[in-house]
Amino acid sequence: MVEIKKYDYRLGDTEDQCPCWVPNTNTEGKILKPIIVCKCGKSLGIGLHHVHSDGRVTASFFHKKGNGKYEDPDGCNWHEYIKLLDYNLGEFLPNKNG
Repeated sequence: MVEIKKYDYRLGDTEDQCPCWVPNTNTEGKILKPIIVCKCGKSLGIGLHHVHSDGRVTASFFHKKGNGKYEDPDGCNWHEYIKLLDYNLGEFLPNKNG
């Protein structure tokens, strides 16, 4: 399992901190699932994943290269089980719609 740090805006460029995770809120301030910044620097949602209250993310994170529904033409094929370090935003179940 790869442990990834929370993005720290004070350190500057995201690419220097990859992979990392970023807290996420909507316009009303509601806490949403975090965004994962892949090791290649691309920001990705994890709608189909379960974020556990201890920061574990299941199933595995896969930035799959391809043109299918859950693929990215610019994917880097990074595939790992990840844990979000310093995570304290609660549990999020997988979204059935992605």
